[in-house]
Amino acid sequence: MDKLIMDLMKEGKDINEILNMPFHFMLEVLKEKHKPEQKRSLIAAFGVNQNKRNP
Repeated sequence: MDKLIMDLMKEGKDINEILNMPFHFMLEVLKEKHKPEQKRSLIAAFGVNQNKRNP
């Protein structure tokens, strides 16, 4: 959470404005920043290139 607050301060938010934000809102912002990418398949998630063929 410290990193989130520091990032918000770097973006120009005042520390008092950050501290007055509701805790639930801060958790939602934190969750969005660390949301994992969704892949269409398990193979794509592991970065396996399907176009390559082994001779």
